[in-house]
Amino acid sequence: MNLTSIEWTKVPGTTGMTWNPIRATLRHNSVERERLGPRTGTFCTRISPGCKNCYASTINRRFGTGLPFEVPHLAEHEFYIDQRILEQPLLRKKPATIFVGDMFDLFHEAIDVRFVGRVFGMMAKCPQHTFQLLTKRADRMHGILSRAPKYDAGITPLPNVWLGVSVESQKYANERITLLQETPAAVRFLSVEPMLKEVDLSLWLETQIDPSDDDHEYPAIDWVICGGESGPGARPFNLDWANRLRLQCSDSNVPFFMKQVGSNPVNGEHGASIRSAFSDSKGGDMSEWPICLRVRQWPKKVYVASAA
Repeated sequence: MNLTSIEWTKVPGTTGMTWNPIRATLRHNSVERERLGPRTGTFCTRISPGCKNCYASTINRRFGTGLPFEVPHLAEHEFYIDQRILEQPLLRKKPATIFVGDMFDLFHEAIDVRFVGRVFGMMAKCPQHTFQLLTKRADRMHGILSRAPKYDAGITPLPNVWLGVSVESQKYANERITLLQETPAAVRFLSVEPMLKEVDLSLWLETQIDPSDDDHEYPAIDWVICGGESGPGARPFNLDWANRLRLQCSDSNVPFFMKQVGSNPVNGEHGASIRSAFSDSKGGDMSEWPICLRVRQWPKKVYVASAA
């Protein structure tokens, strides 16, 4: 595990960390292995526009297997569990909030469901920690975890595991959030980062009753993270979108967490650049934000276990 600067891992009373127990290596019969040698790292593939400027792909290309996160390279890789890394949460007794898979997607379709089960099994053994899982593959997450008792009885929902989905635009909010609601979880959260278009989340911020089945509820989302894209090629992030999303959350009493305004903040109906107003290249200095966006709230269900 590694310490991280990711702001939304810094739950009060814990240390923010990342954990990547599933690794990738170039296959022995891979053409790229002949060229690059026996390199290991992580691997994923881009699935939607939010992945365009993936930092993990850049890191893997430089320091990992040497290949970008592109579908044609998937066949060059094989996934495996690094047992040493898998057991690291056991060795830490002080409470941590651990982002699982900041360098890959645990629910990637090429990762064996048994590997997912082993990761959940380890999280179950570490109640002193809070684990945050974020995916763009809500359909596979739902498919695995809604059937979890078949693989490992009772592993879901774990009280110390938060499940989240990325929703960079309305299209992906519509596709992913209901699947998250239907997945067993102690805490369900949304990452609207990078926010590429305005998003209306009001439909999912309060508990809904299935009109065809009065006994079937869709639980309200517990937490919303918002942020702009950072780094080279960052796409525009309109602060008006963020503020309207904050107001939606406030109206429904859902905690809102503003992460950063990114490297390309804009404002107003026509998206006028306001980059020069921020000294931090990632727009992460809260003191420079509009006062209305200086909001970092935590889920109401936050529970930090005592150190063992």
